[in-house]
Amino acid sequence: MSEMLLNGIPFDAYLEKYKIFEKTMQFMMEHLKNWYDDEPEDFQKEMRADYRTVAETYQFKRKIAAFEKNYMYDSPLLCIAVSMDIYDDDGSYVAIYTAIFDLNGNCIDDLMH
Repeated sequence: MSEMLLNGIPFDAYLEKYKIFEKTMQFMMEHLKNWYDDEPEDFQKEMRADYRTVAETYQFKRKIAAFEKNYMYDSPLLCIAVSMDIYDDDGSYVAIYTAIFDLNGNCIDDLMH
């Protein structure tokens, strides 16, 4: 099977060139911080800890990086979706964070579930 090309480069090289995993981690931490600042009780209930504990002791593991046609938009959008699993300090699954990037490596949306 041949490797998929994005903007003329192999998918893995594209992810590296645009620092997609690093950006995903940055946007995830911003998302978590904003959630904690806006709704600390809800955050602590869902994440089982305060923001500082989550940021310092939780594990964030790469799960999926996929080129997709996303139908959540009025006009379907070609994009990159990157998901990371979040595990607490005991190694139990807590949530999944997904960042959606355009083909130029810009984060255009994100969600946590």
